[in-house]
Amino acid sequence: MDALEKLKELTVLYVEDEFITRESLGRFIKRRVREIYIAENGKTGLELFLKEHPDIVITDIEMPVMNGIEMINKIRESSLEVPIIITTAYNDDKHKSKAASSVVIKPIIQEELIEAMLLCVQSIGL
Repeated sequence: MDALEKLKELTVLYVEDEFITRESLGRFIKRRVREIYIAENGKTGLELFLKEHPDIVITDIEMPVMNGIEMINKIRESSLEVPIIITTAYNDDKHKSKAASSVVIKPIIQEELIEAMLLCVQSIGL
């Protein structure tokens, strides 16, 4: 089984507050994984994470209600293993986290996101 086929076995939580980005990238991810859970802010993302236990989390940082860094920290309280990919328009330390597996800078190039997801697949041993 090649790496792209392994993506089809994954469940992914995608958290993004920007509607157009959430819809378009959500559709892109959905075609490549078994199941996708989508949230519009960190609070809803955390609730979905605790309920669904996805294999990978992909999250924006700047969001209302609960930002991505806060959500990542809460996720790390219950799971140290789940890979987390940050998507952000900012390339600075404030918009990154040592608890994340990788960072993809916006505007998102789909191939870069797939590469980051494939690295996550390797890190969780699929």
